[in-house]
Amino acid sequence: MKEMKILLFLDRFKTLFEKAGIDYAVFRLILNMKLVMDSRRIPTVYSNTKVDESKEKNYFVRSLWIYALYGLSIVPVLFFIDQVFFQMSIIFSILMFILMTSMISDFSSVLLDIRDRSIISPKPVHNRTLSAAKAFHVLFYMFMLTFATTAVPLVVSLFVSGPMFSLMFLIEILLLMMLILVLTAGIYVLILHFFDGEQLKNVINYMQIALTIGILVGYQVVARSFELVGITFQFSPAWWQLFLPPVWFGALHEGVLTGESSGFLLVLAGLAIIVPILSMVVYIKLMPVFEHQLRKLAQTETGAQKQKAKWKKQIARWISPNLEERSMYHFAGSIMKKERDFKLKVYPSIGFTLVIPFIFMFSTLQTSSFEEFREGSSFYLIYFTLLLIPNIFSMVKYSSSYKGSWIYQVAPLKKRSTVYSGTLKAALIKLFVPVYLAQCAIFLWLFSSSVLLDLFVCLVSAILYSIISINLLSNNQMPFTVSYSLGQHQEGVKVFLLFLIILPLVGLHAISSQIPYGTEVYGILIIAAVIIAWKLAFRK
Repeated sequence: MKEMKILLFLDRFKTLFEKAGIDYAVFRLILNMKLVMDSRRIPTVYSNTKVDESKEKNYFVRSLWIYALYGLSIVPVLFFIDQVFFQMSIIFSILMFILMTSMISDFSSVLLDIRDRSIISPKPVHNRTLSAAKAFHVLFYMFMLTFATTAVPLVVSLFVSGPMFSLMFLIEILLLMMLILVLTAGIYVLILHFFDGEQLKNVINYMQIALTIGILVGYQVVARSFELVGITFQFSPAWWQLFLPPVWFGALHEGVLTGESSGFLLVLAGLAIIVPILSMVVYIKLMPVFEHQLRKLAQTETGAQKQKAKWKKQIARWISPNLEERSMYHFAGSIMKKERDFKLKVYPSIGFTLVIPFIFMFSTLQTSSFEEFREGSSFYLIYFTLLLIPNIFSMVKYSSSYKGSWIYQVAPLKKRSTVYSGTLKAALIKLFVPVYLAQCAIFLWLFSSSVLLDLFVCLVSAILYSIISINLLSNNQMPFTVSYSLGQHQEGVKVFLLFLIILPLVGLHAISSQIPYGTEVYGILIIAAVIIAWKLAFRK
C-alpha cells in the first residue's frame, strides 16, 4: 500500500505518541489506510474532471488550487477596507462559509467514517489508538483545506498590513479551524439526535448545493466590494452579535492592533479565544457520544420513512400507470438519490439554477424601482431553471456501477422506450420539479399571481425540452450503463446546443404574450407539442 508523506513528519513524534499510551505502529497503519482511501475520492469542487481509473491520483491534493482561488475573494477586502474591525469581520464571514460548507459537502466521509465499527473494532486495537487515528485523520484534512484557502490572503496581509497583522490573522485562523471542526461535528450530532442517517445524508447533499450558491453569490459580493471604498462603517453594539463568530474575530483583531478596550469589544474578543478552545476540549471529551450517534448511519428505514415510501409509490402509480415504466421510474430515482458520483456532478448545477435568475434580478433592481420591476418582464428569467435539464440528462447514462447493465438484457422489457421515459419522469420529479416549484413560489411572491399562467407554460416547455434533451444526449445508450471514466466532456457541444434551444422557447412565449389570449393559445400549442413529441420519442 502506498505510504502518505505526512506519516514521515509524524514519525518524528513517535515517542510522544507512545508516552500518551498510543500504539504508534497500529496508529500509523490505520491513518495511512484512511488517507490512501480518501485520496481516491473526488471532491465536489473537482467533480466534473475526467477520471482515469488506470492511474492512481490524489484528487484531494489536486483540488486544493481551487480552494486557493476561493481564498482570493478575501484579497480585495484587505486592500479596499481600512477599518480593521469591519475588515476582519467580513474576512472571517467569507472564510467561515467556505470552510464549513466545504467540510460538510466534501469531507463528510472523513467525519462520518463508520467503517471502523465493523472492520477495526473487532481487532485487538485499543480505543485510544483508534480515536487518535480518527482525530489526526480529520485534523489533516481540516489543516490542508484551511491552508489552501488562507495561504494567499496571509501572504498578502503581510505586505499590506505588516507582520503583526499577519501573525494575529494566523492565530485567528487556527482558532477558527477548531471552531469549524466542532460546529460541523455538532451539526451532525444534533441532526442524528433528532433524526436518522437518511436526513443527515440529505443535509450533506444540500450543502453541496449551498457551496455552489455561496460561490456564485460571493462572486457578486466581491465584484461590488469596490463600491464600499470611502464609506465609513461604525460599529453599533447589540446582544445578537454575541452569536456571530466572525464579529468575535474582528473584535479580537481590533483590540490587539488598535488597543481598543471597550467592555463589549473585550467580551467579543474573549469569545474568539475561549469558545474555540473550550469547544475543542468538550469535543474530545464527548467523542464517544459522537461515535454512538454515528451508528444511526447504518440503520434501516424507520416506520415514518416506510409511510413516506407508500405515498411515493402512490404518486409513482399516478405518474407512470405502465408497470414497466414505473419500475424504471423507481430504479432511476433510487440511483439518482443514492449514487454519490451522480450527485457530485448534478447537485452543483441545482445551486447554479437556483441563484442565477435572482442575480440578474438584482442587477435590474439597481437601475429601477420595485414597482417598475414587478410590471416588467423579468419573470421570463424563470427559463434559466431549464439549464438544469441538459446537465441532468447528460449524466443519466453514466454510473459507477455500470457493470450491472446486464440487468437490461435479462429484464423482460416489452418496449425499450419505457426505460427512457421512466428515467425522464424520475429526473423531472426527483430533481427538476422541486427546484422549479421553489423558484415559482418566489416568483409568485415577487410578481403576484398574474404570472401563474406563464409559470405553467414554462413548466410544459420544460417537459418538451426534457424530451428533446434525453433523445439528443442518450446516444442510444441505456441509462446508467457507461463508466464515468470515459469522460463526460464529450457531451459539451450537445449540451451547449441544447442551451440555445431555450432561446426560441423564451422568444415564442414572450411574443405570444403580446397578443390578446396569446399566452393561453401558446400554452395549448405547447401541450400538444409535448404529446406529439412524447409519442414520437418513446414509440419503440
